[in-house]
Amino acid sequence: MFTLHTSSHFRFVRGRLGLCWVLLAMTLAAQAQTPASCTFNFFSTTTQFRLQDGTPVFIQPLGINDFRTIVGYAIPGTSTGNSGLLRWANGGVTRAKGTSALVARNDHGTSVGYGLTLFQAILVNGTTITPIVLDGNKILYGVEGINRWDTIIGTYLDNSGFPSVKHGFKRWNNGTTHTLDFPGAPPSSTTPEGINDNGTVVGQYSDNKAILHGFIFHNGQWATLDYPQAVATNLIGITNARKIIGKARVNSSDTLFLYENGIFKVISVPNSVRPELLSISPKQGLILGITDVSAGSPAFIAQCQ
Repeated sequence: MFTLHTSSHFRFVRGRLGLCWVLLAMTLAAQAQTPASCTFNFFSTTTQFRLQDGTPVFIQPLGINDFRTIVGYAIPGTSTGNSGLLRWANGGVTRAKGTSALVARNDHGTSVGYGLTLFQAILVNGTTITPIVLDGNKILYGVEGINRWDTIIGTYLDNSGFPSVKHGFKRWNNGTTHTLDFPGAPPSSTTPEGINDNGTVVGQYSDNKAILHGFIFHNGQWATLDYPQAVATNLIGITNARKIIGKARVNSSDTLFLYENGIFKVISVPNSVRPELLSISPKQGLILGITDVSAGSPAFIAQCQ
């Protein structure tokens, strides 16, 4: 199911290329599913770090870039903070001082995550930490992604009324913030999950019946993308080539998928219990995931087509 909506805020500034892409996706949207062809590189989430009592520290991976640099946070964390972790392509893991977690990283080496103050979102580049501030009466709630232009997506709380309403947002590197609320969706129901270098955002929203749908936002246009026969769809990430990864609930079980050129392809992770997809890199399409939601379970980098 692919439904097009247009944001009134961008009605007169729609890009022709973006319009063609969304309409093409609508035309090609298919009901048939096929297995994705994937190669998997599994790795241990155990790090060289230990707590004072000798307890091993694992990395909970969250994001990946095209250089196979993975960001996440330490499990269990430490009382002194500095729990944001980076796992390099060679397998080495380092701490990001002054952080509690890193969520995503672009190809220029800038990560987005959280500092040591509750709900303080930050940009991290080397040893430089910059707090993220939203314009207007917006209280930042969560950050989800960053692209090569340092455009950030996430959620914020609007405290202009009671109770507070949660909104999605897209923040450009000059500080300008655009609210992302799927047209017609109930308040507090839109959550951006991923962004590519072209500024296309994917995520999820719920309708008036509390059913979750996937969304695509590009150049002011909204589109719904639902996995066939699914009762819930969440779009997790998107590449520059418009490959989308996601998760759907079908027949009381979860299905991981790749969506490309109107075709849903099922991603089956071998030797896994409750696998999850976490992120996809913008150019290489490197898919980051875990084999189980339990702390310390192996993770993987996959490439699928």
